[in-house]
Amino acid sequence: MNTEILVFKTRIGKSFVALYLLIFLIILSMSIVTYYSANDSSMFSFMAGISTVALIFMSSTFFLLKIKIEDDFLCVDLFYPIYKVDIRTITTIQMGKTMWFGFHKHGTATKGLIISSQFKNDVYITPQNEQEFLQKLLNINPNINIKKD
Repeated sequence: MNTEILVFKTRIGKSFVALYLLIFLIILSMSIVTYYSANDSSMFSFMAGISTVALIFMSSTFFLLKIKIEDDFLCVDLFYPIYKVDIRTITTIQMGKTMWFGFHKHGTATKGLIISSQFKNDVYITPQNEQEFLQKLLNINPNINIKKD
């Protein structure tokens, strides 16, 4: 078993930054409209608080999301472990695709990696250095089928 922990930063894509900013602006504009239509500063404070929490969450996704290879496990961490799968159970990796919907969509750019395993749902990630990341996975599990789009 490996004892080293390899950490890969996630790639930040312009389309995802634009999408997150659009969502933030929609929430912020809703708070401003609510303030002027209700003339209630407490409602504005509530909506502004929601906007602030949304901005903090979106920013943390871009800057604090880490992809780790720890022993024989692939882990995705934000503040805590979000996803963990045994690398020996990974069956296929699709390169160059974007997974727009799903529970385990942890990529912050388009054209990332969709990783399928035997016992878990697919996970979408976008490591900065895909080739090095794939090589590390293949060192642990050489039976992974890599499909390029």
